[in-house]
Amino acid sequence: MSVEDLRQQLRERGYLSHGIERWFALDPWSSRTFWLELITVAVKAAVVIGAFALLPLVAVMLFRNFPLTPLEVLMLAVIYGLTAFVFGLILLIAVALILKSRPAILIDTPRALLAISFAVSAALAAPTAVWWYRFDAPPRTAELLVGLALIITFFLTATVAISAALLSFSIYELQRVPAIHQRPRAAPMTTAAAILTALLFLPAYAGQEKRSPAPPIQVVTTPTSRRVALIAVDGLTFDIARARPDLTRNLVVFAPLRPMSASSTAERWASIGTGVSPPIHGVHAVEGIRLRGGRHLIQTISSADVALRWLAVAARLARREPLPPTIRRRDYVWEIFGQRGVPSVAVNWWTSDDAHIGALDSVGQASIFTADPLAVDDRAAKRFLTLVDQNRPQFATVYLPALDVILNRLSRDRSTQLADSVRALDHLTSVVGAIRARRFDVLLLGIPGEGQSGVPVLSSTLAIDAARASPLDIAPTLAVLLGFPASEEMVGKSLAPATQARIPSYGPRVARIENVKVNEEYYENLKSLGYIR
Repeated sequence: MSVEDLRQQLRERGYLSHGIERWFALDPWSSRTFWLELITVAVKAAVVIGAFALLPLVAVMLFRNFPLTPLEVLMLAVIYGLTAFVFGLILLIAVALILKSRPAILIDTPRALLAISFAVSAALAAPTAVWWYRFDAPPRTAELLVGLALIITFFLTATVAISAALLSFSIYELQRVPAIHQRPRAAPMTTAAAILTALLFLPAYAGQEKRSPAPPIQVVTTPTSRRVALIAVDGLTFDIARARPDLTRNLVVFAPLRPMSASSTAERWASIGTGVSPPIHGVHAVEGIRLRGGRHLIQTISSADVALRWLAVAARLARREPLPPTIRRRDYVWEIFGQRGVPSVAVNWWTSDDAHIGALDSVGQASIFTADPLAVDDRAAKRFLTLVDQNRPQFATVYLPALDVILNRLSRDRSTQLADSVRALDHLTSVVGAIRARRFDVLLLGIPGEGQSGVPVLSSTLAIDAARASPLDIAPTLAVLLGFPASEEMVGKSLAPATQARIPSYGPRVARIENVKVNEEYYENLKSLGYIR
């Protein structure tokens, strides 16, 4: 086949314009035509690359952050598609320039064309694999199958697009049109990308929240006069508690617990308070990303997600926000108590808001958190004891985070860290004594903070069976102690003898939509305490 015949076939298949025919004969550093034709061909290939690259990324985000609205899916597709387009464009131009400046690299056979195309496609697919690997949790089976299928589809279509671009760049070296390009591919590839992208919107439409608020599920309870207080301490381990005998003096139970795994502080304590696993209660992070115009806060994000974490935020297509109270999809056990008439008080728990729910007085973190960790515990304890004295509740709970912040989040010299941690433990001891003086049975729970060694600890004035116990046993134990049946969604066991069979579920939490106004002061305090970096 002559070069003229080759030119004619390339023109018919849309791979060749007038200027590209002279591409290899032009001086790249002085010819405007050279750069115009190079960019034109690279843009065509990059559009196809971007259209197929967004598919596995958006699909995985749908699996991990379901439900999302159609607008949020569209925003993800735009962000990931544009990022892939720019990355593919830069890579293709770089490859073309290498071929131009290195005449020894010849694409003189279909095999050589395919090999280079495979190498470039692999370079494009590798970031997607790294992105997927850098999530905190491994994929489930359905996500794995769909993700792998879409990555393979992206790899194959990228190979076709790249080989077409390289073919346009190298018409003087390759004296035939490879079989893969015997027919035009642009139209079917564009159609396939559009169809696959449209399929991504089906879960978004199917998963739109159409549920109207329902009254709390009614359950049979066992009357009890017991008054119970849960004091939750972040950063308190078994070894630390054992070194402070004044903290656990006169308590019936003092035992280590089995460690629990979770990716964030908010997730750990949401699991403890609700008793259910993160996929059910929906809390995964302290900070999330809200897409412009979106209703949901996206929490499950790859640590390698440059497009969403940085580029989209810089372009104002998304913004970072702390976790709103409305993100949690299951009630804490004390919310279950309060909705059913048990006087209760809760102070400073993650994803809680200032609210009066039935017989529950709840105080959220926004009005408690400040830049000083010791002041956070002091504020929380004062609000806690004040509400206990005012309401005389049957159940009361407070979350104290200062020890975790001092030991694990703030960079301080050892002497300051030691002095502050001792002060935090002294304050904790006074809180335990104050609530015991008010005739409450006390459960003192501590778990290691972020990156902290050690095991959780449970101390109690109640004679409960804490052998081989887990922090996830706290919620069903509290339910039994207050005369409520635990639910089958609760993954732990009751440490107190249960008199009622478990019910299937207490149902989803009734909350407002997640698009709530950000408290900037609260957000800055979270950053100053080391929760957001």
